[in-house]
Amino acid sequence: MKPLKANAVIHHFAERLEWSAELSDEPSWVAFYKRLWPDLVTAVRIDQNSEWQKAGIDRLLILKNGRSFTVDEKKRSKDYGDILIEEWSVGRVVNGQYCGEKVGWSLDQAKRCDFIAYAIPTATKCYLLPFEILRQACVHNLERWKKLASGGRPAYPLDAQNEGYLTRNCSVPWGELKRAMCEQMLRRFAVDIQLPQHEPSHSPAGLEFTW
Repeated sequence: MKPLKANAVIHHFAERLEWSAELSDEPSWVAFYKRLWPDLVTAVRIDQNSEWQKAGIDRLLILKNGRSFTVDEKKRSKDYGDILIEEWSVGRVVNGQYCGEKVGWSLDQAKRCDFIAYAIPTATKCYLLPFEILRQACVHNLERWKKLASGGRPAYPLDAQNEGYLTRNCSVPWGELKRAMCEQMLRRFAVDIQLPQHEPSHSPAGLEFTW
């Protein structure tokens, strides 16, 4: 599939990273976490290139009772009523075909954050999403989501042109993503009882059942 022409703007990785983590947003992030956890002791930003960053962790939250959570913070400039699911973080078009090289954050099994905080400052809202539930929902539903359309525009592919590579995304309406995540929270637990397939037969030892 060809990238959408509407996304012809080239994003510079360093600039986007700086915009995502700019210090002017720090009071808003901290206030958001304190509303969720009033007993928050500290909210440490992980800014430097480190094993934490490689594991997809932007924030360490520590509570008074000693519990801690890790968060990957995302920020979007405009509210479209959806969550932009990243299928491939790095990829290139070769002979007219998109070739993914590095899996996107929404499917990355190597990520070790507890939550995704998906903020849309212009809409004054932020989604707090349990990461593993989100990842499982993406694994099971992404191919179907690619066929959706929202507001007259296709959900997929939504490509972001970076310096030398393309990031490929899929737009998923919030209601659809929430439903899929709820499905992941309820699964069959015990093995179904297997009943006999035929009527029992009589033998000197008693009744015999056939499965």
